[in-house]
Amino acid sequence: LVGNRTYVPTTWQILFDLKDIDQTGDYTLQLALASATTAELQVRINDPNAERPYFTTGLIGKDNAIARHGIHGLYWMYSVYISGSHLQTGTNTIFLTQPRGGSPFKGIMYDYIRLEQPPQTN
Repeated sequence: LVGNRTYVPTTWQILFDLKDIDQTGDYTLQLALASATTAELQVRINDPNAERPYFTTGLIGKDNAIARHGIHGLYWMYSVYISGSHLQTGTNTIFLTQPRGGSPFKGIMYDYIRLEQPPQTN
């Protein structure tokens, strides 16, 4: 909400450090959403201004859990496979953007977010 009562898109940042990266493996970003109402979730990796998101849900959700202050609505689960070549040694950032504004009831309710590394090979 901006001062003139305008609802605008928003971006969350998840910062994390990696010491070693499996450049040939796929990392898995698990996104569990407890609710969504006429929303979209876009994922960008290390570049918040990338023209195209690494992943998008497209338009999702028609429940009213946010409007009724509920704890959950229709559950959504996404597994986003991220090539190790998109990550860097040191600090990385995952940008989660909800690009649709205009209403206090458009949005996403997160359950959990987890990044899994590729399976270890011996």
